[in-house]
Amino acid sequence: MLAVIDYRSSKESLTNLNLYVEDIYLFRTEGITYNSISGHPDIFIYHDNNNLIAAPNSPSSLFILLDKYKVKYRIGKKHVGEKFKESVAYNCLGTPKYFFHKKGYTEETVLEVTVDKKFINLPQAYTRCGLIYLGHDAFMTSDKGIEKELIKNNFKCFFFDPSEINIPGHRNGFIGGCSGITNNKIFFNGNIDLHKDGAGLRNYIQNYGMEIICLGNHKLYDGGCIIFI
Repeated sequence: MLAVIDYRSSKESLTNLNLYVEDIYLFRTEGITYNSISGHPDIFIYHDNNNLIAAPNSPSSLFILLDKYKVKYRIGKKHVGEKFKESVAYNCLGTPKYFFHKKGYTEETVLEVTVDKKFINLPQAYTRCGLIYLGHDAFMTSDKGIEKELIKNNFKCFFFDPSEINIPGHRNGFIGGCSGITNNKIFFNGNIDLHKDGAGLRNYIQNYGMEIICLGNHKLYDGGCIIFI
């Protein structure tokens, strides 16, 4: 199994993550999009249980690694760029039945592979950054607009205050960008127990039978998700 993670993640997080995967790809770009998200894999990659779609201007070393491990993927049509709309096209969330994003902002290749899912229109185009699916129609988010839409659509949702989630150049990041899920384990880039909502989130996640792994003993870092392949 591979893990794709922001190259600016702490040495502690990377060392601990290495215990669970065969290889780690440190995601990094320069001069393509905002510096704060330039190392975020979820800005360049859409990933669900059946699909991996990467922006054509993703690092060439990423494609070399995917080919090395014979990972099936598609290259999207839209390039990631500096403008807001150019930075959110792949930042979507797909579950077995539903697809979550802001209508009008999604990359067309992603729409093609998710056409059979019900589209849930959200007010936040940085959807994957702000939303994590735990199974059982249960989610966690750090965006009030997303929370409102989820509740309106009868989904279960835990709201995690985004304050004290670190991200370069911004007041705070998103909870989705701090985490990644594989094999019924949820990994956090940092320690949720250092946050005032940590105990509540821990209880919520464990109610769904998931194992929580905090990779570092520091405040949560929004690195654009940890993508497990």
